[in-house]
Amino acid sequence: MPMRVSITIDPDTMDLVDKFGKEHGLDRNRAILECIEAGYARLTDGTPVSFTQTKTFEEYNDLKKAITDVKESLSNLAEEVRLIHHTIEVEWTKEIRGVPFQSKRWYEFWKS
Repeated sequence: MPMRVSITIDPDTMDLVDKFGKEHGLDRNRAILECIEAGYARLTDGTPVSFTQTKTFEEYNDLKKAITDVKESLSNLAEEVRLIHHTIEVEWTKEIRGVPFQSKRWYEFWKS
């Protein structure tokens, strides 16, 4: 009974499948089927199968998520720095105001 399957394969694995297909004179779909059948045959023989190798596309997704987290943190940090800069600037402008007698020009004393 045929079944339609949709899978995601990282480029390195796809290159290996294409290389296997060229070596055995198979198209890509048939090469994938042969690899699946060989893996199933190995599994049913009792040969231990290890899945410790992390796939590159999984690593890519992890890195992409980490980068988006860093970007979000940096944008939050930039907003905080902008707010602190504004607060400091407002405080400094309040401190810089001169005392009324210091802000008058010399000729304004004669007017009052």
